Amino acid sequence: MGRALGEHRSPRRRAADRLPSRHVVVRRLGSDTDAMTDDGSPPMSAQKTSGYNKPPLKDDDRMILSPAETIKRNQASGVWGRVTLDALFRKTAQNHPDRIALADAPNRERWTSGAPRTLSYAEADVEVSRLAGLFKALGLTPDTVIGVQLPNTTDAVLIMLAALRAGLIATPVPLVWRGREIAEALSTSGAKAVITIDRLESGTYAAWMREAAVDVFGLRYVFGIGNDLPDGLLDLNAVMKEVGNEVPPAEVTRSVNAADHLATLTWTMGPSGALMPVPRSHNHWISAGLMPMLEGRIADGASILLPYALSGLAGIGCGIAPWLLCGGTLHLHHPEDVQQIARHARSCEADVIVVPGQLAPLVDTLLKKQDPPRTIVAVWHAGADNSVQPPHVNAIVDVTLIDEMAQVARLRGETGPSRALPSGPVGAPSGVADVPVLLEIHVESEGTSAAPLHVRGPMVPERAWPGSATADWPDAANGYLRTRLVGVRDKGVIKNVDANPFLDNAALIGGIGVELNALDQLYAKFEGASDAAAFLVSEPTLGTRLCAAIVAKPGASVDEAAFMAYLDAMKIGMQSRPHGLFPASSIPRNDAGIVNRKALETLASEYKATG
Repeated sequence: MGRALGEHRSPRRRAADRLPSRHVVVRRLGSDTDAMTDDGSPPMSAQKTSGYNKPPLKDDDRMILSPAETIKRNQASGVWGRVTLDALFRKTAQNHPDRIALADAPNRERWTSGAPRTLSYAEADVEVSRLAGLFKALGLTPDTVIGVQLPNTTDAVLIMLAALRAGLIATPVPLVWRGREIAEALSTSGAKAVITIDRLESGTYAAWMREAAVDVFGLRYVFGIGNDLPDGLLDLNAVMKEVGNEVPPAEVTRSVNAADHLATLTWTMGPSGALMPVPRSHNHWISAGLMPMLEGRIADGASILLPYALSGLAGIGCGIAPWLLCGGTLHLHHPEDVQQIARHARSCEADVIVVPGQLAPLVDTLLKKQDPPRTIVAVWHAGADNSVQPPHVNAIVDVTLIDEMAQVARLRGETGPSRALPSGPVGAPSGVADVPVLLEIHVESEGTSAAPLHVRGPMVPERAWPGSATADWPDAANGYLRTRLVGVRDKGVIKNVDANPFLDNAALIGGIGVELNALDQLYAKFEGASDAAAFLVSEPTLGTRLCAAIVAKPGASVDEAAFMAYLDAMKIGMQSRPHGLFPASSIPRNDAGIVNRKALETLASEYKATG
């Protein structure tokens, strides 16, 4: 269908005129001419007449990126199998149809559209099948990429599962992204459809998505959920209501193991500063989910509270995958404050609470006085300072995210978490013999010098997404991937894990990649600045935060409101907006012109201390 066009580009037609309307989409489900799918399959009306007696079409299996020898090795170890994420869901729906599968936060209507919902596995299974059938009817054939930018709601999980049931590749778009990042991600992935929400708190996500869609060639459908969608977006709920049951089953037959096919593309920052997709198969995600599930001894049917959106290892690897593996109940949570997390955990009687590592002691304190012991999954980014952790009552599993490439889970002992990572093969649960190896961590040299940290194993993707810059893919020798971390290998562990100082231009903030050199240039173009630079600060509770040092023009001062308005006009996402703005007389640089960001961090600390 070509490029989606937006109304702000006067030489072009409006997005509302270019994208298909709801009535066109519905008509395609019953029209021989409109409903033809891209792979040449019969139109929906013909399939309906024939009673769907023909077997589902087989795809060409082009989206298995794992090398054959890797698949063979992981299958031999017993970690990889033939079960997809959707198959895990279906199994629980078959065995426990009345068990609660998904529940929205009780206060959902306060921060986004839609009344809170609670669905049993049987109810959720029906909705997943209908959505998957719609995707198929619209010509979204297996291995097509579909973008998803949704908050933590039942809708997000149902849509993700429906995409997988239809054989699609879901690419979750981080909620902090705006126009340019969204457009780059959808273009790089080759997405043919995207689904978003009308609003989240004060953010007008549907309007932002419509603006981003203008610059994405080949994007065919832009769907929205909510009560206040702008022109140009298809109301997904209205389409589903009008279609009713007139959708085909979305069964997908794979010619080889379906679990080896790509399930998702998540995102990080490549060495060049460009967004880099991280492709994972169903087997990759199951391996990642086994790490916290086995280490945390998460029981069958457990109730899990998840405050992370489904856009990376934290949300999928620590939330969705363990939930599917244990066949439990997933309570979706939108984080606003720590007390609210504790209240929600009590009200839903959560067995497992996933929280940022810095908040784990506070959540433990709020829960320990009245409630039975629970398991707190504390999510850390490798290199974060977790040294100050008080004694705890509830079981705490520390999960360390290694970029977007891997995660390590370790049950916390009485002495608190360790900043060291295990060296070599890593299995779960720890301390138990003959456990499955889910990850291998390697640092080449041993001694006092830090060296790059490499990872490989069943949860680690092996190859770059075909549509991305292969030069950015961090291949290393012997099947390892380079991370943006360094460490010192000493007596079976890796100590002093920290960001690689030679990758100063790229940083991870809350798991989202940012390119600092590009931010330097962006900030310096602000009308009130003569020079500027981005830098990072580490805070005990909030973790790593982005800040900006601004050198004001002579005779002027830095106007924070004007600076933020400038970033609004540039369509800059939240991850690239500074948490703090600091005046500076000059930007410290070395002889090569490289910004000394450590010096800026020191200056910021001194500025805070002096008030």
